Amino acid sequence: MELLFWLFFFLICLYSCISWLASIPILSPVSSSKISQETIKNDWGTSYEEMIKLLPEHQNFSIHSFDGTLIKGKYFKSNKEAKSLIIGMHGWCGTWIDMLKYIPVLKDCSFDLILYDHRAHGASDKSHPTGGYNEAKDLLAITEWAEKNTGFKDQQIGWLGCSWGGSTALIAGATKRDIGFIIADAPFQNWYSAIFERAERTYGRWVKYLSISVMKIVDWRTGVNHREASPLLAAKKIKAPVLLFHSKTDLSTSAQQSINIFKNLNTQSEFHHLNWGGGHTLDVVLNKEKFQKIVNDFLKKIDGPFLK
Repeated sequence: MELLFWLFFFLICLYSCISWLASIPILSPVSSSKISQETIKNDWGTSYEEMIKLLPEHQNFSIHSFDGTLIKGKYFKSNKEAKSLIIGMHGWCGTWIDMLKYIPVLKDCSFDLILYDHRAHGASDKSHPTGGYNEAKDLLAITEWAEKNTGFKDQQIGWLGCSWGGSTALIAGATKRDIGFIIADAPFQNWYSAIFERAERTYGRWVKYLSISVMKIVDWRTGVNHREASPLLAAKKIKAPVLLFHSKTDLSTSAQQSINIFKNLNTQSEFHHLNWGGGHTLDVVLNKEKFQKIVNDFLKKIDGPFLK
């Protein structure tokens, strides 16, 4: 009997240790401008130097978010008088540099641009990521800063996010309901699915047996209930028009997650289930002209101050 007790105790300790170790990569993204620049070279077939030429000179800025986390970004002010402001949010393990791939498809827009590093990414403070929950509050803080410092208001501002950034924009859209538009490329439907869909694909279905303990550790370490990091739930409260993209050949985040989100969105919104052969958030690189046309048609339809 005593042997069974110690065996059970050992298994519980082993399970807890494995769960703790599994939580580490969830809360510790590896992110740097150097990595982002390598991505441009390897996945986009161009260089950071060529992409940054598409934008005007920038000014650096930083804000303290709601909890004191320092968020750092770039403000690109157009050389011509802009009608609008677009705020871009990158994906997991990215930096603001990763959003440069969307600049060519915005060439018909009249806009100033803000790009920034999420918390725990790039040059921003290394607090724990929270699946878009606190990141959405950071986006709201960035938007408030922009309204005070650029003169653009509500309907003149649009949010553009890819992957983690797209999910962040959707969660924030449930709070700031008067934003001009939201474009989300390959978002996840909730933090749990973002983690364990990929984990099961990589390591096998057995990892789901760790999910309860791993997420309890994540909740404890972040102080956030992971269930609240949910674009799927937020979508029901979004009033802004949403343009949703997702590749059918995305092997990182399944397109079914965007399908589920779209079912909860308002009637102004659109979902484009792309069959262009691109991987996760890469259709914009492979098919700039097609992607640009979809964006332009959407912006014409919502009749905002975004096109030239």
